[in-house]
Amino acid sequence: MSDRGRSSTPRPLNDTDVDMENGTQDDKPDAKVVIVTHLTRNVVESHLQAIFGFYGDIVKIDLPLFGKSGQNRGKAALEYVDAASAHKAAHHMNGGQLDSSFLKVELSDLPIRGTRSRSRSVSPRPRAVVV
Repeated sequence: MSDRGRSSTPRPLNDTDVDMENGTQDDKPDAKVVIVTHLTRNVVESHLQAIFGFYGDIVKIDLPLFGKSGQNRGKAALEYVDAASAHKAAHHMNGGQLDSSFLKVELSDLPIRGTRSRSRSVSPRPRAVVV
């Protein structure tokens, strides 16, 4: 055994209780967008539509993908028709489990950005013909 003692467990700087129930509902009452993080690479848009669609009609889903692999980047933004559906989804799904990963679900006031055109490449230059 060693003569060295064990270090104490770090204590939080602010030792007051935090009210988790009211934090998300009152901060953004008009928020229609839900941000979901900690998604596994197997999750696709149809999974999100099936699971989060239970809480209300979803207008738009933004699921960024890696260019080469085509897998998601571990986060998504879902825009609901109304704020009540977004609040319900955030309240019920935050900390929920999907594909063995615990989700972090937050409300956002920001709208989902528009889908940009994927054809950004300039048309190829004509090749020089060698005779």
